[in-house]
Amino acid sequence: MPRRTRLLPYVIVAAMAAPRPGHAQAPLTPLDSAILASQPLKRLVLSPSLFRRLSVLAAGLDREVVLCLQGTASGDSAMVRDFVMPDLLSSAADAVQPLPCAPATLAVWHNHPWTGPDSSFGVKTPEDFCSLSEPDLRTVIADSVPFAVVSVGRARRPILCWWRRVQAVVNRHVKFLPRFARQWLEVSSLAAIDTLAP
Repeated sequence: MPRRTRLLPYVIVAAMAAPRPGHAQAPLTPLDSAILASQPLKRLVLSPSLFRRLSVLAAGLDREVVLCLQGTASGDSAMVRDFVMPDLLSSAADAVQPLPCAPATLAVWHNHPWTGPDSSFGVKTPEDFCSLSEPDLRTVIADSVPFAVVSVGRARRPILCWWRRVQAVVNRHVKFLPRFARQWLEVSSLAAIDTLAP
């Protein structure tokens, strides 16, 4: 058994970095400060099984869908293992409108189907597409779920990134919020994930 198999029982264990200094941010309001104080979760942990299912699902979809990721919270970490799909009011290649997730939801996942570069948004690669659009940001901010997760589907390999809700609040005036350096994962193949399984 490889040594890292014993040490990494989850695919993703990442500290959620704060937005980088110098990044254009709005000043925090008293409400922002209250939101920051009320959400102590800083790390998102996905089980290997959940990561595989999300990646396979994203790879096969040509329109956006939303999933509510569920699990347990311990200290500053959210450990998610499963999902439920909320009712969707509409779903298209570039937008989705779901009903809200249940209050126990730890992260809201949705996919961005990769269709190719888009110069109007500065999207050159599938990795660039792992971002929160302005409508995504509004939805994340209006909700109370601690994390937002995006998978880029129909790309050559699984791509997944995530944000704390508080990061969306602080960056709420940007047109899109790109992935942060330590908050995304690209895997060369789904078979490679098996080496990280418990």
